[in-house]
Formats: sequence, structure tokens, C-alpha cells
Amino acid sequence: MDTRTVARALKTPVTLLILVGFVVWAANWAWDAAREPIPEPPLPACVMTDVGPELTPDHVYVRVLNGTSTSGLANRLGALLRADGFNVFQRTNAPTADHEISEVVGSAEDAPEVVLVRQAFTEIAVRADGRTDATVDVIIGTQQPVAAQGVQFAAPLPDGRACLAQIQVVNTGE
Repeated sequence: MDTRTVARALKTPVTLLILVGFVVWAANWAWDAAREPIPEPPLPACVMTDVGPELTPDHVYVRVLNGTSTSGLANRLGALLRADGFNVFQRTNAPTADHEISEVVGSAEDAPEVVLVRQAFTEIAVRADGRTDATVDVIIGTQQPVAAQGVQFAAPLPDGRACLAQIQVVNTGE
């Protein structure tokens, strides 16, 4: 047999092996991509709104995250914040259950919405993450937050305007 005959005889099987390898690789890639969790869409940026001389809880949107292995904490704290007039739009578990301290997380430590949520507790850490949606997270840690009693919630607004979150909360019948 000459080389031309050998090349002709091997061309089809080699091409098929390359194509099968490509199909297996593409199927594996597609399977991995299909199993990836769908990321939550980002919340819309806040909108500057005239609210008067003080920001009140009815303008603040709060997400409560349970950062411990004790179940039900986010629901209980969310109910307390809702009773104080805050718009609690989500109560769920934090990505990890190893949070030692409880904290309030918002765009800036001195942002009016963060100050207002901070007033709901006697002692709680505050952290800024630079978010642009004007929401506030309360992450419950092993050292659980203590609710403040008899608070008149108000955060002064020098120009009467606040950047408010644009979230629609669906009433769940609570």
C-alpha cells in the first residue's frame, strides 16, 4: 500500500474522532452552563425623591438575611422591622451561615436609610458596600441584634430629598 491509500483510509476515521471529541467537549460545556444558578437581576438604581425634612421607615426597603444555622430568625426579625414601618422585601438565608456579628449593610454608613435601620437596634455593626439601589441589608449573626424600644424613627434630610429604592413589594398576606 502506498501512502496515498493509507491517508485516504485514515482520513475519515480521524475526522470522525475529532468531531466526536468536539461534540463531547461542547456537550460537557453546555451541561455545566445549564447547571449554573441563574443570577438575580440587579435592583434598579435609586431615584432622588422629595420626601420632606426627614426620612421615615415607609420609604426604606430592607432585606433580612439569616447568617446563622438557627432557622426562622430572618422571618422573626423581618416581622419586627415590618411592624416598625419598614418595607421588608426579602427574608432569607445569607449565602453562608457563619456570621459572628449582626450588621446593617448599605451604600454608606451615614446614608439616611442606613441610619434609620440602625435606629431599630440598640447595638449593631454598620458596614458600607457602595450599592446604588438604596436598599439596606440586615445580616443576623450569632450575636443577635436587640430591638430598640420606643424609637421615633427619623433621619434628617437637609434638602428634603432622598435617593429611594424602586422596588415593588408583593404583600404575602402577613
